[in-house]
Amino acid sequence: MRSKIKALIVRYGMPAFWLTINPADLRNPIVLRLAGVEYGSDVLPTAAAAIRQATATSNPVAVAQFFHHTCKSVIDGLLRSNTSQMGIFGQVSNHFGVVETNGRGMLHLHALVWLSGNVDFCTLRQRLLEDDNFAAKLMHYLESIIVEGVKSPPDVDSNITPADIAPSSQNAETDQEFYVKLADDSDTVARKAQMHSQKHNATCFKYHQKGNAKGT
Repeated sequence: MRSKIKALIVRYGMPAFWLTINPADLRNPIVLRLAGVEYGSDVLPTAAAAIRQATATSNPVAVAQFFHHTCKSVIDGLLRSNTSQMGIFGQVSNHFGVVETNGRGMLHLHALVWLSGNVDFCTLRQRLLEDDNFAAKLMHYLESIIVEGVKSPPDVDSNITPADIAPSSQNAETDQEFYVKLADDSDTVARKAQMHSQKHNATCFKYHQKGNAKGT
C-alpha cells in the first residue's frame, strides 16, 4: 500500500486532504434493513435500541454491507472522485482508502484525497510567500470548508461535569432525545478539557510538552 501511495504522489503530487469515514453501525436502521430485521412502531425505544445493537453485533455481513454502501456514497456522491465533476472539496482527481477496525471490529476508512491542479508543498509554500492574492484566496477557501464550534446550552450549568449528564442508551428515550443529550455532553467535554485558558490546566499542551516546558 505504501508503494501505491508513493506512486500516486509521484503522479498527482501531495494529497490535499486526509479523510476518515467512521459510520456508526450500532444504532443505524440501515443495518436492520440489510439484515432483514423488522419491528413494529409499538416497540419501546429501549427495545428498539437493543434490537439495533444486537443485529449489528451478531450480523457482520450486514454491517460490512452498510459500511460499503456508506463509504461508496461519500466517495461517489460527495467527493465525486474520478468523475471530472465538482465535489464538496472541489474537483477530486483521485483517492486512496484503507479499511481498518477498532477493538470490537467496527469498520472505518482512512483515505488520502488528491485535487485536480494540486501543487506540491514546496511550490505551495513559495506561492504563499510571494503572492498575497493567492494566500488570501487559499485562506478564504480553507475557512469555507473547515467549520468548528462549541455551543453553550442554556440548560447546562458550566460547573456540571461530563459524567453528570453523559447520555445512556438504557433510559427510555427517543433517538432525538439521545442525540440532544449526546451533543450537550460532547460540548461539555470540549468546554472542560479542550479549550485554551489563561490557567493552562493539565489537559492543555499549547505551551507545554511533557518533560520540556516552553512557557506558562
